[in-house]
Amino acid sequence: AILLLAAPLAIPLGVLLFIHPRLLFYLLIGSRCALDPILESARFSSSFGLGALLNLLLIACAGVLCIQRTKASIGQGIVLWAAPLLVMMLGVSYAPELIPALKRLVAFVSYFAVFMIGFILASEGQLKRLLKIIVLSSLVPVLVGFYQMATGNMASTGRLAATYTHPNIYAFYCLLVVIALVYLQRMHAKTPVVDEAERSIGPTIAMWLLLPCLLLSIVMTQTRSAWAALVLLGLVYGILFSKRTLFGMLTVLAVAALLPAVQERIMDLFSGNEVVQYAKLNSFAWRQYIWESGLNWMSPTRYLLGYGIGGFFYHSVDFFPLSGGNYFGAHNVFVERLFDGGLLAVAVFSIFFAVQFHHARRLLKQDQFTGLVYFCLILSYLVLNFSD
Repeated sequence: AILLLAAPLAIPLGVLLFIHPRLLFYLLIGSRCALDPILESARFSSSFGLGALLNLLLIACAGVLCIQRTKASIGQGIVLWAAPLLVMMLGVSYAPELIPALKRLVAFVSYFAVFMIGFILASEGQLKRLLKIIVLSSLVPVLVGFYQMATGNMASTGRLAATYTHPNIYAFYCLLVVIALVYLQRMHAKTPVVDEAERSIGPTIAMWLLLPCLLLSIVMTQTRSAWAALVLLGLVYGILFSKRTLFGMLTVLAVAALLPAVQERIMDLFSGNEVVQYAKLNSFAWRQYIWESGLNWMSPTRYLLGYGIGGFFYHSVDFFPLSGGNYFGAHNVFVERLFDGGLLAVAVFSIFFAVQFHHARRLLKQDQFTGLVYFCLILSYLVLNFSD
């Protein structure tokens, strides 16, 4: 039924793609975070569904905007992403399963598409509008999350997932919105306005009302990597820009430490760390075990190019003693890149991030706060990718 309802939407979305691609992008970015339950129930197969169609629509949107651009010089963005894209395409050519690998490739190309669209919009002076849409997109997930907390209708593990399929994904999304919200508030404070009442009503109210909700949501997802990234970003921001943030963060940490859910997740790290018969590993020890098993299983002949996109997941039944015949992902982007793409992929993606850190450092000299936001986005991404 959902697929039948989605079909009529394809025509107006296709028309909008050519008439107003920027509006289409804003609609996709603003609504995507609330669509996971619908997309999960609207699959054509185990590997393909409406989510893949939305990714293709984003890619098409980027193509149209690149053609229609008036000010932006997109060469720099293309050069940045060229090598990672080529490595992913190469990984598809010898992937153990072609269809899942192609799906991963389409998803990765959609990341490139969103980057290029954001690059073009920022060049056109539309960054503030884009940030507002990102922040506003969180209203539905946050409201759904609070409804789940109020009714006790959370995931089976008692963790908050809101509109997402997994609590970790929701935590990472909330962290991104927090960064966007703080930066938007900074931009708003530096922009002169005619009516001072407008200054106090806009992002300032959103900051004081939405920010606590986002922080509470991150806590209730019980995602430890998101907690670590949040504390790290809070320390950097507090030391460089706002000592009150340090005090506020310490207060939040003290309150959070009193929550049973937080205490349980922290204490879980201190038990179940030994791989012995019938022992139950904690989630991080389990991750370490599968990383070690996978890397030890790799053949030296595969060190350069790896096993292809999706190789870790496909071969996990072969190398992981606790698989029980089930397939598992790496839960670590760095391990996955090495296993799937070999040393070549690790080198290419290392250069990819090194270049961005270089640009963040240069930006720090021109606009310290914006450079810091850029730096923190990259840093938080790398921290999260260590365990997910």
